[in-house]
Amino acid sequence: MTRHAIIAALAATALGTGIPAARAEFRLGLPVACAIGEECFVQQWPDMDAGPGASDPFCGMAAYDGHDGLDIRVRSMADVAQGVAVVAPAAGTVKGFRDAMPDRLIGPTRQSRDSVKGVECGNGVVIDNGDGWETQVCHLRRGSIRVKTGDRVEAGAVLGQIGASGAAEFPHVHLSVRRDGEKIDPASGRTVGAGCSSGPAFAGTLFDPAAVAALSKGSTAVLGLGLAAAPVDYARLVVEGGPPTPPAGGNAAIVWAWVNNLSKGDTLAFRMTAPDGTPFYEGSSPPVDSSKAAYSAFAGRKRPLAPGVWTVSVDVVRSGETVVSESRRIDVKG
Repeated sequence: MTRHAIIAALAATALGTGIPAARAEFRLGLPVACAIGEECFVQQWPDMDAGPGASDPFCGMAAYDGHDGLDIRVRSMADVAQGVAVVAPAAGTVKGFRDAMPDRLIGPTRQSRDSVKGVECGNGVVIDNGDGWETQVCHLRRGSIRVKTGDRVEAGAVLGQIGASGAAEFPHVHLSVRRDGEKIDPASGRTVGAGCSSGPAFAGTLFDPAAVAALSKGSTAVLGLGLAAAPVDYARLVVEGGPPTPPAGGNAAIVWAWVNNLSKGDTLAFRMTAPDGTPFYEGSSPPVDSSKAAYSAFAGRKRPLAPGVWTVSVDVVRSGETVVSESRRIDVKG
């Protein structure tokens, strides 16, 4: 072997980096057919911290200890009922599937986890993508899977729908990537647990350019924003979605927001402008005491909700800077 060939061989193995050889030959698209940041949202990435802590591939907090894949969620079980397609992230042959588990959200308790022990993936599909690569999608909606073992699928082919089967605390699809049995972070192409990187985002990624563009919107997003006449129950949001806009009247006018992936110390800054254009409310929630995978808050005044078009907004403020902002104009009927 020539000197140049030896150098090339060593470079291909990426020794000591946690990066598998020849990753450039394998590319992934999104595992969903929905608009990231609008219809569906990045909830969690693989945990790149090898210890008891947790860090996403970008040294952020969108991960939990031991998590090995990418979670893309819809807001609530109401969205599951509408049917959101899960697609093959890369071409390959279906290696196996399961499609009979019910869609039901589990709680964070040990008893809830034990109820799906051994079948945490729920309904899912495993695809052999060749050259030792394997992809798996989990938590699909019962009865939605369209493929069977042995089927050849192309990238983008519909596999099923987002659901809440198995160990799902919120409706989502979980994408796992493996090469020769080793778990790989698709954002960086590195072994899960190999450490995060604060360098350029998606350096070494397995994702194709279109997927990178969609996923680059960030992990913190406003899932819902609206008006209410009473405090909003967080537990109902993930089941029913946001409450309908109330009619004019009542005893209170409240703005509410539902946000994912907050960092410790983040605050939500609310504003309400009445139909006549006058400021009605402006204030902030208390700083969150720890990182929150999902969080809701509300604010307002004990005054009847006036008819007309209201403007409401929320800013996610982190270390004094706004990282996410959203506003809505809402027509309140008299």
